[in-house]
Amino acid sequence: MVACLVAAARALIPDGAAGQSATLDTLSACPEGRITAIFVDTHSIYDVGQVHDGGLLGWVYGTANALHVKTRESFVRRELLFHVGDCYDHLLIEESGRILRNYSFLARADVYPVDQPDGNKHVVVDTQDEWTTRVDLGLSFDSGLQLEALELSEENLVGQGIQASVFYRQRKERQDIGGRVGLPRLFHTRTDASVSAGRTRSGTFLQEQVAYPFVGEVGRLALRQAYSRRDELFPYVVSDPALPYSHVLLPNLDERVELSVAGRLGRPGNLTMFGLGVSRETLDFEGFPGSLEIARENDFSNTAPAPPGVEDDVRHQVHPSSTTRVDFFLGQRNIRFARVRGLDALTGIQDIQLGTDLGLTLGRSIDVLSASGLEGANDLYARMRFFAAHDPGTSYIFLNVGAEGRDILSGGEDGDGWQDLIGEVDLYGYLRSRTTPDHTFFARVSGAGGWSMNTPFQLTLGGRQSVRGLREEDFPGSRRVLLTVEDRYFVRNWPAPTVFDLGLTLFADAGRVWAGEVPYGVDSGWKGTIGGGLRLGFPTGTRGLARLDLAFPLGMDNTRGPIFRVTLQELLGLRVGFQDPQLQRSRRLTVGPDYFTTDRR
Repeated sequence: MVACLVAAARALIPDGAAGQSATLDTLSACPEGRITAIFVDTHSIYDVGQVHDGGLLGWVYGTANALHVKTRESFVRRELLFHVGDCYDHLLIEESGRILRNYSFLARADVYPVDQPDGNKHVVVDTQDEWTTRVDLGLSFDSGLQLEALELSEENLVGQGIQASVFYRQRKERQDIGGRVGLPRLFHTRTDASVSAGRTRSGTFLQEQVAYPFVGEVGRLALRQAYSRRDELFPYVVSDPALPYSHVLLPNLDERVELSVAGRLGRPGNLTMFGLGVSRETLDFEGFPGSLEIARENDFSNTAPAPPGVEDDVRHQVHPSSTTRVDFFLGQRNIRFARVRGLDALTGIQDIQLGTDLGLTLGRSIDVLSASGLEGANDLYARMRFFAAHDPGTSYIFLNVGAEGRDILSGGEDGDGWQDLIGEVDLYGYLRSRTTPDHTFFARVSGAGGWSMNTPFQLTLGGRQSVRGLREEDFPGSRRVLLTVEDRYFVRNWPAPTVFDLGLTLFADAGRVWAGEVPYGVDSGWKGTIGGGLRLGFPTGTRGLARLDLAFPLGMDNTRGPIFRVTLQELLGLRVGFQDPQLQRSRRLTVGPDYFTTDRR
């Protein structure tokens, strides 16, 4: 139809009217016009010209900008999915903005067209940086004052998106000293690479990954190669107060190798993914049972050999193995995106997914490339994940369901059949109203559990992302249910709104744990806490934030006081994701469609 109209119009053009004819040719080839210019405007942390409290706080803005290296225009241009001369495509404009916003060092990224008189388009790319040079001193007050982290990091080295850090991290049984480098545009391609290495409390760690991810929702091919090796301690919380130790520590070596390729068919909003890969996972407990240790009163810096008989408590979860698998995965993704302000952040904008996303992974063991001296499994590993999201008006509802396990075909130490079964479900709700625009009511219902676990596994009821008025070692078990309600209030009018964002919270948590088959498990009954705190976002408009929370346990003995926590991230919600750290440490298969579609930046 467009071609017919252009042909008719061209017949009416007088000879010599070349400019008008060229315009009609453009309309014929590109119904929405061509992109004839791209303007990139990168801003530092603060746009001093737009800040109105300049006098008193001007030195803050100026110093922050002077110490910060602004994102290079060349880096931003390489992320765009369009070039000068291309036909204008609204989808590529939207996807380019979302790709830029996935970088943590960008607080804001807007990509939009400007119509021109000749029917073509100019495109403006406008970005603003986060503060990226950090010296983090992580303090915890969970069980007295603790130094949890000392880290020097730069998330946007020389303005090219390079991440570099050196760190000391100590939390409970885990202690890492090392460094990390991440390259988001290896050799100016869309390939991402990262490597981190260092020492743990029980040995060393090394993680390396090279990945060519799907380019937004329009990419058709993705590749992933990953290797990780880690000596670590699995901490079993001991629930019996009569025993003279708080934890039993199981040293283990966890090594994983993966090479996968994935492709997609369909169109954005209705994409089918298929993939194939090879993976190997090795789990070794060299020296067991003599390697078992105990910790007293949560002191992991001064451990001792475990007394006789302790090995019998954990033996059913100690099965050394080295298994190579061929992995097949399939996914169906019906997703659209919405930009929402102040959901998990205070004033920052998030890109949230709405729709459904289903992924299935099958891994069949093969008898090759097993580690020397370790048995390989004869099994079929299955993993399923389902995500759904809906926006009934101004509110948002999210559902995440996952399940996985191994079907032992023959040769299992505990017999054939399904083992290492892990299940989880999370229902999140963000309730908002136009009559109370500064309030966001967050609600959560979460369940998680493990059945027939041959891998080290234990959940606890307390902690930062669970019942927050309990300590992380409170109430171990194999199945857990959590309920949370939280009122997040944005303080719009306060003395320094242009320096950082300020919010208040009131929350209540409830939960319960069942003992199941895990070592030292208990049936907790229902436990609850109430609390409140502050949420801080620096600089204004950031998508990240820090939290200061004070939580009071309910119905506990009089010796339990409130717990004060300081964290440099949101604890619950879409920003932190659905992954449960206590489940993640026990997963055997870390391959699947979601590892390709979830942005790892």
